[in-house]
Amino acid sequence: MTVYEKAKENGLTNIDRWGDGVDHHPKSVEIIEFLMEHDFNDYGDYFCWKFGGDGDNGETLAFQLDAYFEQKDKDARA
Repeated sequence: MTVYEKAKENGLTNIDRWGDGVDHHPKSVEIIEFLMEHDFNDYGDYFCWKFGGDGDNGETLAFQLDAYFEQKDKDARA
């Protein structure tokens, strides 16, 4: 079973994270902050990552990463 399939089975991909005010996983924030700086400085702001506002592309990526890291945390505890 893939990480996505397990996360889906555990309901991690269906959470209304923004609406429910669920905090981002710390690793998601770390990755987004790295990507924002790396993309801006080394790729001419190709993706133009934005983070912290409703509907920002970085915010959406963080929500997707949250489900991944939460599943990986579950796997590590099993």
